Amino acid sequence: MKKLISIVLVSVALFGAPRVGDKAVEFNLPSLYDQTRFVKSKSLHGRVILLNLWASWCSGCQEEMPLFVKLQKEYPKKKFEIVLSSIDNEMQGALDFLAEVDKEKILTSLYDGDKKLPKTYRCPGMPSSFLIDKDGKIVKVYVGSLDEQAMKELKEKIKVLLGS
Repeated sequence: MKKLISIVLVSVALFGAPRVGDKAVEFNLPSLYDQTRFVKSKSLHGRVILLNLWASWCSGCQEEMPLFVKLQKEYPKKKFEIVLSSIDNEMQGALDFLAEVDKEKILTSLYDGDKKLPKTYRCPGMPSSFLIDKDGKIVKVYVGSLDEQAMKELKEKIKVLLGS
């Protein structure tokens, strides 16, 4: 009976969550580095986007973040952009972590203190990443941290989406 209840709860949590093929969720979030500057998802259309929902306390997030910095350096932001959305309760934790990992501020880093995106996407775990095509459609959903092998597969998908 407990297994059935668990299955039902997971199904309910995932029901209604954006899936592959759906339009990505629109957002307007402040920059983590400058709270007076907001980034609207509409301003990203026309680019391939990797939207990553993360937190500084998340060990999987800590593992994949250096890989994201390396990946972003391989592509111009006009074509492919990694957009981080921190859900830390305290913004300072995210800032402290990124100061060590993304010293050049390569990644577009936003702050979602109200946790609107994880609620809307109904994220089953942290980190969660969404590969979004130039038209704003979700192409792939990654739950959990991306390791070197997953990054290789991600790069192949990015190449296809960029047409190169």
